[in-house]
Amino acid sequence: MLSKQIPVVLASDRNYIMPLAVAMCSTAANCNPERELVFNIIHSDLDDESRTVVERSLSRIRFPSARIEWIDAPAGRLAGLKVAHRYTTALTYARLLIPELLPDSVRKAIYLDCDTVVNEDIAELFDIDLQGKSLLAARDYSTTTVSDRNGIRNYRDLGIPADAHYFNAGVLVLDVAKWRTNRTTEALFDYLKTHEHVIQMADQEALNAVLFDDWVEVDYRWNWQIPWRNYRNGRVPPPWIPDRTRQSLVHFTTSEKPWLPGCDYDEKKYFFEYLDRTEWAGWRVGWANELVGRTSRSVSEARSALGLLRRRLLAQTIQSAG
Repeated sequence: MLSKQIPVVLASDRNYIMPLAVAMCSTAANCNPERELVFNIIHSDLDDESRTVVERSLSRIRFPSARIEWIDAPAGRLAGLKVAHRYTTALTYARLLIPELLPDSVRKAIYLDCDTVVNEDIAELFDIDLQGKSLLAARDYSTTTVSDRNGIRNYRDLGIPADAHYFNAGVLVLDVAKWRTNRTTEALFDYLKTHEHVIQMADQEALNAVLFDDWVEVDYRWNWQIPWRNYRNGRVPPPWIPDRTRQSLVHFTTSEKPWLPGCDYDEKKYFFEYLDRTEWAGWRVGWANELVGRTSRSVSEARSALGLLRRRLLAQTIQSAG
């Protein structure tokens, strides 16, 4: 029997408060109104004013049954953990603590990164059968298998097949009950501590290492990831080409976020569509900041193109010498 209630978990600090509201409001705007949405927000520094703005944004959607539960991030559990990108913090590890932070009555939950926009009914994603596995996720766009460059360096030592698929952890459906029974959170933190010297992608890598054979692969449309710029402009061939025609849930995975200067991909339209249904309606990046951002992006793109050219010439030289 399907659960009427859909627990959705997100984690945010003050830097992501606006994207948080967009992720939540886009979810509510497209969800089956006969369901109940409970947004569990794990946060580290959101004051009362910030929470009120988010709550007002959600109320503007007028979803019949939606509420927010604010959960203080356990700073002690997250302190000292290694982050993978300059635009992330240790709060990224909060998703590993979901079974501990949610009520015991919750047996299944969806986790969403804040840099996501939901375009279709998330109930459809929540209702997918987990087939007895610990989680459901979509394959990562740029790191497709554990043996890829940014995959799991020690996959051989761990006994993981080289062709095992590698998933993106920005959108997950968790069997919370199974996690509790199997003490999965403890296993993940133990992995992070034991293998800290080789880990490249923080909690995502830990999830792939510990649960490499314990997840269900969902259709890519439920975590449609923005390709890296060099994939988009054709300078580097993509590692794989998933079905790109349907974008049920768009994930702004790169450092080029819609709310930051210099973003120029088409999918940012989804972000602003739902932003205009929040308390930030009408907000846009200022023209001066946008000009600086686009100039900086052009310079960065030129440097990247030059670097690729140099590497190709070097490879050709080595090949000719051999």
